[in-house]
Amino acid sequence: MSQIQLALIGFGRIGKIHAENILRMRDVEIAIVIDPLIESDSQLFNNETETGKDIESLLNRSDIDGVVICSPSKYHADQIKTLAPNIKNIFCEKPISLDLEEILSIKELSINDGLNLHIGFNRRYDPDFQKLKNNIHNGAVGDIYQITITSRDPSPPTIEYIKDSGGLFLDMTIHDFDMIRYLTNAEIVEIYAKGKCMIDQNIGSSGDIDTAIINLKLSNGAIASINNSRKAVYGYDQRIEVLGSNGNLQAGNQPLHTINKGTNNGFSSANPKNFFIDRYANSYKIEMQNFINTIRGEKASYSTINDALKTLEVGIAAKKSLTKNKPIQL
Repeated sequence: MSQIQLALIGFGRIGKIHAENILRMRDVEIAIVIDPLIESDSQLFNNETETGKDIESLLNRSDIDGVVICSPSKYHADQIKTLAPNIKNIFCEKPISLDLEEILSIKELSINDGLNLHIGFNRRYDPDFQKLKNNIHNGAVGDIYQITITSRDPSPPTIEYIKDSGGLFLDMTIHDFDMIRYLTNAEIVEIYAKGKCMIDQNIGSSGDIDTAIINLKLSNGAIASINNSRKAVYGYDQRIEVLGSNGNLQAGNQPLHTINKGTNNGFSSANPKNFFIDRYANSYKIEMQNFINTIRGEKASYSTINDALKTLEVGIAAKKSLTKNKPIQL
């Protein structure tokens, strides 16, 4: 397979990130962009890129090698079901669904139709986190005792977004649940979540929280802690620490620059990067290249429908723990 032809569904913020990365790849083209808000005469990339308003225009095409789904989350499951009979290589941003039964149906479909289905947990492809995982599995810290993840946004999203997001645990913390599973190859077997609305009472009025601490037990005997906030005024705070029998591993923040200034007033350094678009820019590139490689028949490790299922189970258990104010077994 020399020239790979892709379809891109959804041309919002994430769709544009993936499009920019795809356009830099060799022997890969975006044949068509599907988005109901795109005008039919739009010239997005070049004269060869078509546009469409719905995925029906893909169903009779034999030239599409893969689809990248970046549409609003509520459409993901139905779009996968619609495309699966004709297109076997599908990349879909998370979440597939906020309903466990629907994810189970997609899992069955993926097996029956032989789908190469990738789920967009992009942080797995961050070079620092990949090095962290390699160090763990090469025995650098020995037996894992404890994992601590700090994940804080610089500011909250809009209330309209929060109302449709599934809540903090299913929108934000779900990346951290996936990272714990990715780093340890272990399952989360118990969760105890505490949280409240401390930043914006409109978030509380919408039925969500904006600040949380989650404690977890893992199937390998380790314990973990996640702390989340929707507002860290100093920037996008993304840190992981692993403590084990042989020592400690840390993946720190990526600063806006590496200049440290020292004066008679003390030392100062740069804030963390602004948000996920710049902090995880490399992970999005690697994630999409990984998908393209599997279309070409190469073997690769990637986030599967089972990962989507497991993290959703944990997120639902976290919400239950918060409501009932007690640990929940999984």
